[in-house]
Amino acid sequence: MEHRQLDILDINSIIFISNEKQPSLFKQLCIHFGQLLYYTFLIHFKFKPLPPKYKGILFLGVSINNQRSLDPIAVHLDKEEYLYLRNHQKDIHKRRALWLSLPYLPDLLRTYRKADSKTRTIIKKFFTRLWGTYGYYQLAKEYLTRYQVKVLVLSSDQGEFHRCLLLRAKELGIKTIYVQHASVAKGFPKLIASYSFLDGRESLEKYLFAGQPEGDVYLSGGVRFDPVFRKHQQKSTEKVRTIGIAINMLDDFEKVKSLCVCLLAKGFKLILRPHPRYGALDTAWLSEKEIAFSDPKTETSFDFINNIDLMVSNESSIHLDAALMRCPSIVYNLSNNPVLDYYSYIKSGLTTLAGNEPQLLNMLSHPQDIHPSLETLQFYNASTGTPLEGALGKTIADFIYHFLSKDSVSFDQVHGFHMTEPCIHEFDTNLIKP
Repeated sequence: MEHRQLDILDINSIIFISNEKQPSLFKQLCIHFGQLLYYTFLIHFKFKPLPPKYKGILFLGVSINNQRSLDPIAVHLDKEEYLYLRNHQKDIHKRRALWLSLPYLPDLLRTYRKADSKTRTIIKKFFTRLWGTYGYYQLAKEYLTRYQVKVLVLSSDQGEFHRCLLLRAKELGIKTIYVQHASVAKGFPKLIASYSFLDGRESLEKYLFAGQPEGDVYLSGGVRFDPVFRKHQQKSTEKVRTIGIAINMLDDFEKVKSLCVCLLAKGFKLILRPHPRYGALDTAWLSEKEIAFSDPKTETSFDFINNIDLMVSNESSIHLDAALMRCPSIVYNLSNNPVLDYYSYIKSGLTTLAGNEPQLLNMLSHPQDIHPSLETLQFYNASTGTPLEGALGKTIADFIYHFLSKDSVSFDQVHGFHMTEPCIHEFDTNLIKP
């Protein structure tokens, strides 16, 4: 078997810092083989035809959050020149990946036997994900060759298929562009794309813990924030009437209920927004308590924030979205795990921690005291207060065209970037708005 020496732990290095709950090994295996049957007999996969004027530009964004970082770029390209894979069932050949991985079970078990006790626990927790990586690694090469890719654009660099695509593209000499779609933390895998467009200096510092990037890095700002500056007015909250509660995968809904009851008793209106994959939501209870619901599948985080005066959430990258809209936000623990300041939002002053209900209620009386400074915002989102604000989608689309045309004029020169250290490009501070 060609790929038996594949380092599946390195490809899936994100699992070493993941706190996401996983089924037992037995349930994992049941789900794994259930998916194998489902994709074999019920999903009829077909590779997509290439567009008429295809230039070898392939977008991969198979989640809503990924698409919110890729769509602002794609809209500035000719639709007939690129291919966009966005359906996680019909655009990813999971049947083939799962079948290809089957012969590699002995290799995974060998990896397990050689691992230390801590790593063995991780392998058991993510057993089927690691197993499937053998198949995704082979599938990645098939995709890149079948779709005649010259430039691969993706907004996740941590999923197993995404990592496999980045590694295979490097082997084949194909250029890759990674566009950050959410905040990152220490322990994220090393940047391996040819070009990485990051939110700002804060994200770069987190990535550097895994080692020096293998390609060039642009501290551009978050593409997903373009709609904030084009569509929404920045807030100036003096009195809190409506509170948004954003919950994530680790939150305990009983604790969410307790918080809601407390805030309702004080006369606040509430809007609750779950993570797209949150599975413990009691919608009947929300309806009974007349708590409004923000559906993450149909409403962006910015639209949600636009309808509230203040946001309360556990550790989540949505705090950055709120900060950029000048909406005060408070970290409040809704899980059974301690607050670790995973994204360093509290330490940097981007948001504030309320340790208990009395502290939270006191903060709600003084929302103007929890706004971050402009310098803090630029540390997290480099384009804040610059001409790039709200225009990053077009800027990266120009980068793609510039790369394909092999224009002799420097992209950095045209768009105001300069290299501040080896392979790190930052926007020229002389062009910052007064």
